[in-house]
Amino acid sequence: MNTPTSDPPLFHSRRWPEIVVFVVVFLACGVWWHSRDWNTASRLMLTYALVDRGTVRIDGLENQTGDRAWFKGHSYSDKFPGWSLLAVPWAWVVKRLGNFPDHPLNVEGLAYWPTDYWTTWGVSGGATAWTAALVAAYVRRLGGSGRAALLAGFAYGLATPAWVYGSLAYGHQVTAWCGFLGWMILTASRVERAGAVVAGLAAAWASVVELQAAPISAILGLLALRRLRGGRWALFVVGAAIPTAILAWYNVICFGSPLEAGYFHHATPQFAAVHNPVNPLGLAGLDPVVARELVVGSRRGLIWFAPIVILAPPGLLLLGLGRKRWLEAGTAAAIVLAVYFVNVAYPEWTGGWSTGPRLLTPALPFLVALAAACWAGGGRVVQAVAWLLAVVGFAQMVLFQAVGGRIPHPIERPLTQAVLPLWKGDPLPAWKTDGRFARFAWWHPDRSDRSE
Repeated sequence: MNTPTSDPPLFHSRRWPEIVVFVVVFLACGVWWHSRDWNTASRLMLTYALVDRGTVRIDGLENQTGDRAWFKGHSYSDKFPGWSLLAVPWAWVVKRLGNFPDHPLNVEGLAYWPTDYWTTWGVSGGATAWTAALVAAYVRRLGGSGRAALLAGFAYGLATPAWVYGSLAYGHQVTAWCGFLGWMILTASRVERAGAVVAGLAAAWASVVELQAAPISAILGLLALRRLRGGRWALFVVGAAIPTAILAWYNVICFGSPLEAGYFHHATPQFAAVHNPVNPLGLAGLDPVVARELVVGSRRGLIWFAPIVILAPPGLLLLGLGRKRWLEAGTAAAIVLAVYFVNVAYPEWTGGWSTGPRLLTPALPFLVALAAACWAGGGRVVQAVAWLLAVVGFAQMVLFQAVGGRIPHPIERPLTQAVLPLWKGDPLPAWKTDGRFARFAWWHPDRSDRSE
């Protein structure tokens, strides 16, 4: 790999673009307070069970979500525990500083609970902001200006669905952060000993958050094998062993075996029909119709929801052919393709109610980093095109965020058939049960209401 003799350090006092990107994106992720859905509630209920009662069982909280497992008379989250475990210290502090009560037990599903907002902002919002800052840092590594770095960071954090999922308690943004952090460390010109440990932690934690992140972890493991030697490779393995042991421990406590998981004990028949121990994600064949829909389709096509990624293919060529950074280009492309093909083969490929191709979200920082290779070397025309694409993406994300960020998957044209009618004041459709617009959290009084 042809890299500079010395990359800028990942964190440096002169890195003002990265700091600006982090602060702005983090604040932006806290603007909206979205209502719960089954997916987000499942992770939040595990967090509250741990914080309020010190247990992994969500007994008494199971009415809040249909994404749950049932095993030997007890209810559990069906999700991998990585997001919830990261949220525990944050939720513990928030609960005490805000004097919030324990989450009530044995009540019907709640749309809002004050601790949801703060916990989600801290974990998903923090991961999104950090990832955006890392994307900006990558542009600096390529020799780009501060302005070019700002463009890349904001394009990822505010002009793609990453912004929407930075405001929701899905695992995708933590997965994206782990994957991209590990990749940034392992593609640096020099990997320090501490960096090797962190890269191992990040690579493995991605799969503790989401099962479908396993290909990302595997690719980062192969990258580490290629880049690291001797003691540093051993340190990477040590780092990766820690999250792996945590996941095994969690599965033993919940289901009696390190090889068991919530996906194998679904309480909801719809999902039990998809997931099983032999095929945990229920992956099927590659459908060319789905493959096309995820890229250019009106319902979930990536280029419509994140137009900046149009520049990723030429950026990939520039990074490899022009800059001779083949290892960076190849591994980034491999991660993108792995995430993409897992999504294509997944029966629930639409991601349910969502903005854009939700299950492709972990690939977004890599796509934007590749796209940024187009403008990192300067060129006013290319930067102008990139800014235009970013502004279009940002405007669209504002429209989607404001109406709740989750549009039912059967709607063929989410923007024109669902989002714009809500903005125009058309009668509320039957599926919109949480109001026309999402709550504006910064000035919504219920954000700190102890009796919600």
